[in-house]
Amino acid sequence: MKTGTFYGVGIGPGHPEYLTLRAANVLRSVDIIYTVTGPNTETSISEAIVQSLGGVRGEVRPLVFSMSRDPETRQRQIDENAAAISAELAQGRNCAFATLGDAMTYSTFGYVLQKLKADHPGLPTEVVPGITSFCTLSAVSQTIMVENGEQLRIVPAFRSETADDLEFPSGTTTVLMKTYRSRNALLERLRHEPGIEIVYGERLGMPEQYISTNSEEILDRPEAYLSLMLVKKK
Repeated sequence: MKTGTFYGVGIGPGHPEYLTLRAANVLRSVDIIYTVTGPNTETSISEAIVQSLGGVRGEVRPLVFSMSRDPETRQRQIDENAAAISAELAQGRNCAFATLGDAMTYSTFGYVLQKLKADHPGLPTEVVPGITSFCTLSAVSQTIMVENGEQLRIVPAFRSETADDLEFPSGTTTVLMKTYRSRNALLERLRHEPGIEIVYGERLGMPEQYISTNSEEILDRPEAYLSLMLVKKK
């Protein structure tokens, strides 16, 4: 029996209209679509986006991924989910893994892809790129990300106690991902530094989307998991 094709599909930051045409076509054509959820999450944003897309004929199945800081626990969950996908591919079913943002940028999909390719050399695969959250924040806030000789830097996560150690060189834009546990410590530091411009965003592309450049206003808000910040230094 011919093995099915495994697709990684970046579905953007949270709005169905941010899906690319290729992403929509793949999601409508496959036999099974895997979406991502956490162990303590009742709803899945990726599943909601897939369900809102008309013409989907395949079965939608949520996959739970561990948020534990223990690498062995996280790897065990990845291995279990990869095994479940592998079983369907072996039956000749085409499977898609729908992931927020871009499939190859800080995505759980990357771990699953590596596991499947290691276990099944020659597995038919395709990765569909998606719109990242930081490109979305730049666009909706109409903030130029970088131009001319400026440099773009990405910090995936940081702790409050290390906020003072982060560097923001002149002529750079720094993307700070997952700011929900360290946002306020960084804002307290940055509001005393000259030449800094910040843009903060939460739940981009969703009805409760929030964007601000006002540090005081941001500090008064509860921290949100789906959040990020752009820091520009002239």
